[in-house]
Amino acid sequence: MRAVGFLVRKEFQQIRRDRPVLGIIFVVPLLQLLIFANVLTTETKHVKLAVVDLDRSRLSRALATAFSNTDRFRVVGFTTDVAAIPSEMRAWRVQAALVIPPGFQSKLVRGESPALQCLVDGVDGNTAAVALGYAEGILSQFLTEYARREAANAELPAQPIRLEERMLYNPDLSSRQYMIPGLVVALLTIIPMLLTALSFTREREMGTLEQLLVTPLRKHELLAGKLIPYLILSYAELAVVTTAAIVVFRIHVEGSLVLLAGLGLLYLFTTLGLGLFVSTVTESQQQAMFVAYFLIVFMLLMSGFFIPIPNMPLLLKKLTYLDPMRYFMAIVRDVFQKGSSLPSLLPDVLPMTAFGLAIFSLSVLKFRKQLG
Repeated sequence: MRAVGFLVRKEFQQIRRDRPVLGIIFVVPLLQLLIFANVLTTETKHVKLAVVDLDRSRLSRALATAFSNTDRFRVVGFTTDVAAIPSEMRAWRVQAALVIPPGFQSKLVRGESPALQCLVDGVDGNTAAVALGYAEGILSQFLTEYARREAANAELPAQPIRLEERMLYNPDLSSRQYMIPGLVVALLTIIPMLLTALSFTREREMGTLEQLLVTPLRKHELLAGKLIPYLILSYAELAVVTTAAIVVFRIHVEGSLVLLAGLGLLYLFTTLGLGLFVSTVTESQQQAMFVAYFLIVFMLLMSGFFIPIPNMPLLLKKLTYLDPMRYFMAIVRDVFQKGSSLPSLLPDVLPMTAFGLAIFSLSVLKFRKQLG
């Protein structure tokens, strides 16, 4: 028992001297708890709604006000152009549209059943279904108020307003069509980052990195020789998982696979750069695993993979702009489901490219500085 006690004391002393491990044990779980508690929610709020008011009547304006007076929807604009709604959805400016037809007020006053149309972005099937439920609830409440105030002495039809639903981009509300493209992004983030981080820390632990430095290899040649194999393997991984998504899981790709391949290559510079950065701030493979794990969890939560970004608190929404995975997640889902072209993807491509260049350049400079 004395020997065991000695080993226990020795281990605690070693942990106490290893400050990064103490941080991983106590600080990282607290940070993750704070993020998880605010991000992981099944509640859908502030669905971005466009109102297409073709009636322009008192009751149509009252109906639009009923939608804007709830935290379930956020009215982002009024228009009379129904044809513009799909392009607004492709740009993620609108998630749903309420189309109020001409003659809405006159038909309702006469006791007829006017038909409203609700267009919903079906890319996220869960949010789309919930948004439709919210819309039906608001319509029901609106009719109750209308009957109480303006038609108290009249008998309303059983269905005074018919809500015609139309799902865009994912009409079957398939969860696979939404989640599997996101899973492709997750795999293209996790594996390259871990492989790169562990490769460099393993070389440092074994002392082979110092041995390579005494060879005629220049520093940039050493770095390129270490990174290129993982770049090739990660690019092959992109091809394999995309093919599996299409062939095995029957995921439809509406856009260009060539465009996806090109933008995937850009994103790999970000993930490889992050892996290299992790290797420069850690001294062992164990530390590298913990740091990479923390980054991966943060990136997954902030990317919109599990929880739609509009459902997050305002502070966390702002933090998502610091997550390069957020941009590639939007790109892949747009290419898979909306058939988006490069011009419409630029709002995500440009910041993703900037992050990739910054992270990769910083990691290379830090690595070269460590080599001396």
